[in-house]
Amino acid sequence: MGNRVKAAGFLKTLLLRRVGSTIYAGRLTAEKMLRDWQCVVVEDDEEDDAPISPEMKSLTPEEQLVLQRFVASLKVNERDPKYDVVMDCLLNRGWLEMGCIVFSQYYDSVFWLAENISQELPEEKIAIYAGSQCSGIMHDNVFTSASRDDLKKMVARGEIRLLLGTDAGSICH
Repeated sequence: MGNRVKAAGFLKTLLLRRVGSTIYAGRLTAEKMLRDWQCVVVEDDEEDDAPISPEMKSLTPEEQLVLQRFVASLKVNERDPKYDVVMDCLLNRGWLEMGCIVFSQYYDSVFWLAENISQELPEEKIAIYAGSQCSGIMHDNVFTSASRDDLKKMVARGEIRLLLGTDAGSICH
């Protein structure tokens, strides 16, 4: 079970990073694990050093229960506290008026943030700068694909005041 314990530490770190990005991203990851990974029963007499293949996405019944409780606790938090901070910065501290770039490590978090801001500010064009196939503009809660070059030009012309980016945006010139 030694390798399984190491894998559990890795998965815990992954889930904590995702939920640290947004509650939504953490919940999506846990739900995907519950949906896509198979439940296996690990026998007590298996060798402790037996390797667990990363391709063998499996959960013990106990791990499945923990993930189910994790998802349930995240669903209780309908509104991510980070969202309120972002909105406060944008609206009350003048960041939107000045123009603002918000980075997140995860595309799920960026897209979720764009959707939620667009619901509150439907007239605002929000650029999503991510991988070339995922970039675009959220406007009135509708996403339209756009190239990263077009997004950069729109920001430079002042047509877009808010850009949400993943790590792909950190190399934006």
